[in-house]
Amino acid sequence: MKEFRILGVCGAGLSTSTTVARTLQVGMQEREMPAQIRTCSVQEATGTIEGYQPDVILATVATTSFENPSDAKVFSGVPLLTGIGSDELLDEIVEYLKSVSA
Repeated sequence: MKEFRILGVCGAGLSTSTTVARTLQVGMQEREMPAQIRTCSVQEATGTIEGYQPDVILATVATTSFENPSDAKVFSGVPLLTGIGSDELLDEIVEYLKSVSA
C-alpha cells in the first residue's frame, strides 16, 4: 500500500502540531495505514503544501488562514488535540485515503 503524506498545520508549527502528529501517527499505525507526517506553521503552509504535496491536511487553525494550492482534503485537527471525536476523525481520514487510492 502507498505511504500517504499528511501535513499538520498549526499557528506556530510547534507544540500543537507536534501533539497532533504524534496522535495521528499512533492512530494511523493502529489502523495499519502507512503515513508520512510532517508539520508546519500557518505562515509556512502554502509553500510547504506546494513542496510536500500532501494527500491530507490537518489544520488546528481556521482553514481560511492559509491557501491550499493542492487537491489535498483538509480536515480539522482539533479532535486530535482534545481527544473528543479523535477515533472518528482517524477513521474518516483512513476511509478518505482508501477511497482516493482505489
